[in-house]
Amino acid sequence: MNSETKKRIIETALKLFSSRPYSRVSVEEIASKAGVSKGAVFHYFKSKADLAEAVLKVFFDLLVSRPLNSILESDASFEEKVGRIVRLSLGVALKGNFKAMLFLANIYEELRRRGRGDIVGKLYSKYLDVFTEFFKRNNVKEPEVKAMLFMAMLDGLSFQAMIHPEAFKDPGKVSEIVREVVRFVRC
Repeated sequence: MNSETKKRIIETALKLFSSRPYSRVSVEEIASKAGVSKGAVFHYFKSKADLAEAVLKVFFDLLVSRPLNSILESDASFEEKVGRIVRLSLGVALKGNFKAMLFLANIYEELRRRGRGDIVGKLYSKYLDVFTEFFKRNNVKEPEVKAMLFMAMLDGLSFQAMIHPEAFKDPGKVSEIVREVVRFVRC
């Protein structure tokens, strides 16, 4: 067995978990759709919860980590980076990723019920550290508090964009939002 098999299992599980609640997706179905045996799934993952955790990590990496790192590592100005991060957050919501966000909440809830909800807390802490350091490097006052508030703003904007996308499709309005977020972070 190889890493391609593991990758195929994770991708298949992601598709299935994104389309239905965690409890309605069986390991047998994941194995069948991935073209592997149930034993192969358990070769790579001790349990369905382990697989869900791996799926959650891949999902977060593709949707958040890679694009965010690309922005933070760019040569853009601080203000441009903040704007790109806000636009990234809104873009995820506006591209119809509502199901993806429900998937995230569903998997998290299932893992939490099984005593494994610390994965989301670890992700939160990781990005709190990332934004705190980003703000420190750019001489933002109270960088940790501002990082917490910035993350809350991103979550709130994303949620609002999911429930009322039309309000966020005007590029001028989005530019105003970005300008106000930058102003808030800088004050």
